[in-house]
Amino acid sequence: MKHTFILLVYSFILLIVSYQISNAQTGTTLNTPEATEGYTIFEINNDTYLINNCGEIINTWQTPVFGNPVVPKILPNGNLLFLNNDNVYEKDWDDNFVNVVSINESNLHLRYEVILLPSGNYLSVGRRDFSNTDFLNIGYDITFTSPDEIDVVVELDRTTGEVVWEWNIADHVIQERDASLPNYGSIADNPQLLNMDAIGTVDWTWQESFMINGMDYNPTLDQIILSVRKMGEIVIIDHSTTTAEAAGSTGGNAGKGGDILYRWGNPENYGRGTANDRILYYQHNPNWITQGEHEGKIICFNNGLDRPVPYGQNYSTVPIIDPEMDDDGSYILVDDAAFEPAIAPIEYSEVHTGTEFFSDYTSGAEVLPNENIFITEGLNSRLFEINPDGEILWEYHVPSVFYLFRAEKYSSDYIGFEGIDLNSTEIKLPGDFSTYDCQLASDTMTTAQDVLLNESAFSVVHFTNAKEIQITNTSDRDFNYSLVNLQGRQIIEQQNVSTNHRFSVDGIPSGFYVLKLIDKKTSQWFSQKIIIP
Repeated sequence: MKHTFILLVYSFILLIVSYQISNAQTGTTLNTPEATEGYTIFEINNDTYLINNCGEIINTWQTPVFGNPVVPKILPNGNLLFLNNDNVYEKDWDDNFVNVVSINESNLHLRYEVILLPSGNYLSVGRRDFSNTDFLNIGYDITFTSPDEIDVVVELDRTTGEVVWEWNIADHVIQERDASLPNYGSIADNPQLLNMDAIGTVDWTWQESFMINGMDYNPTLDQIILSVRKMGEIVIIDHSTTTAEAAGSTGGNAGKGGDILYRWGNPENYGRGTANDRILYYQHNPNWITQGEHEGKIICFNNGLDRPVPYGQNYSTVPIIDPEMDDDGSYILVDDAAFEPAIAPIEYSEVHTGTEFFSDYTSGAEVLPNENIFITEGLNSRLFEINPDGEILWEYHVPSVFYLFRAEKYSSDYIGFEGIDLNSTEIKLPGDFSTYDCQLASDTMTTAQDVLLNESAFSVVHFTNAKEIQITNTSDRDFNYSLVNLQGRQIIEQQNVSTNHRFSVDGIPSGFYVLKLIDKKTSQWFSQKIIIP
């Protein structure tokens, strides 16, 4: 009954902050050739949708019961993984259940994130029921708050649903207010513990305490990164421990049990900085970057709620950081200083790169295989992709949704799509009133010897037998062109071409490519997908 009431209140809040969807932009509003050719997945009420860059539905899955955000993911085996109503579900491409894990502990609730571990088990953020007495015993100040759940991370057996590993945030807290409690101590001397008096009260002060709202798992390090929203920090913990070790301060690969190995975003929380040193404000979705120049670094969505800026000038950011580690893999913390870096060396925002977005709640960010960044701006149900310079390459507004929790984007060569028919249904979501012409990004691919592109004074022909491409220019205008693979890498590039031009694609690996052509006088660009057999 308690959780049903919470869902009703949450729905009511969303209705209050909603805008007239008929007056808002919906569907695809931008799709450039530089955008990742791929597919985006998100959940709307009881359905999960996979769309292409033009907003056309590729596949749909139904959610069993309306509940908390399910954060659907496509697994490497092609299955859909999501949370719903305290259960973990896997479905195949045809919407059939492959696996269902139900929690058999009445005081445990799954929230926000589920990850498939290499072992096949599920890792999930969760909450356990926690009484006022329990909170008082760990030094929680309940004067102005009334939480009734404590944050945990649990590993579930994929067959039985049994909790086979657990980390509880209550085991790793400290406070300087009440010397009669066992977790009393010096905050500055214990950066591996979380300060009970650093929990923010800007969010609602009932039900949730610390509010872990997202996580990621690093299989190489066997570590978990968590977003502790109400503390304005992301923290890393060790997953290599036993449950008993996770409750203490010894054991595991790092030898520190379940204590915090690294933390970033708000050093004042552990006595190593001031309010001026704070970076994160009620953030979401920390995750390790797994490919490209920034492999091994961490990205997240910094919401910016309660940022000390003038009213109406709030903004969100997407920082990328690289935690310092020594030769044995330990995170470096020098003397009385804070964990580095002091500021994010890379940060995307209206202030840093001119990339405008803001969402005080929900949202996320991830680096794609071609090193573009995909961002969910939850407040406006806006999904967009930027390049490393912060320029927007693709934009989609999810229709009829208020505060989208998070979406995920996959490149078209993602292993989970192998053997799957990804042809578009040519159907868009109800409420998608977009008028954007997606034709340039969705022209029919061909290997035939015929005209591929015919725009004004330019035309392109692909001679597959001769392994050549010809660009015909009937004007007196110069143009630039480039041939780009689906990872965004330029294979061929030519600047300032003034006449007809023919070039060879012999020796280029077979696959899908995009030929981009820019009219230098008008700045118009044209593109054509090409298959090299």
